[in-house]
Amino acid sequence: MKRVRITALIVAAGLVLRASPAGAGLVPTTGSFFTAPTDGTLTFTFEGYSAGDTNQMVFAFNGDALFTNKTAVVGDVIQQIVVADQIYLFGLRNISAGDTWSSDPALNWDGVAHLASTSTFSDFHLGAAPTPVSTGCALVSGCYFGWEDLPGPGADDDFNDLVFAFQFTPTSLRSVVLGGDPVPEPGTLTLLCGGLLGLGFITRRRA
Repeated sequence: MKRVRITALIVAAGLVLRASPAGAGLVPTTGSFFTAPTDGTLTFTFEGYSAGDTNQMVFAFNGDALFTNKTAVVGDVIQQIVVADQIYLFGLRNISAGDTWSSDPALNWDGVAHLASTSTFSDFHLGAAPTPVSTGCALVSGCYFGWEDLPGPGADDDFNDLVFAFQFTPTSLRSVVLGGDPVPEPGTLTLLCGGLLGLGFITRRRA
């Protein structure tokens, strides 16, 4: 009787895991994925991969290539400037198979999520995080993200074909993204004005 119950529990657990393609702990990305809360910088850190195919991750907003799983070095960091309220998506090019996947499941021809996040690196079954990241996570679901490079039924759903950490750092309102001199702080303006007035007073006395 006990064996039957144990078997039933194992089967039930298997059904639960199958019902969630991304697996326990992994949260599939949605259409909006990342909307910048303010102007800022996105930081991507390459954390590794486990894939037979060669995959290249791209920043869909400008088409920049970020990492290629089989040539990137673990710990490599790439940054991208983002603007407040803009929605940003990522893409994965499976160079070996010729497929292209989006962080927005609705844009994938198989209609399923190919990118998922977690706060626990071990969810990717790649051992300990080579470059631990736990602060500045761009999403509340965690700093670590992983891609699944195979379509629908043929996928193994391990989401570890290209794994990276994803962080967001807000930019100061005084920073100028497009170039030029930064706007002085109010305190700096006060000191500058005081200095100019003092210089004018000294000049008048000498005159």
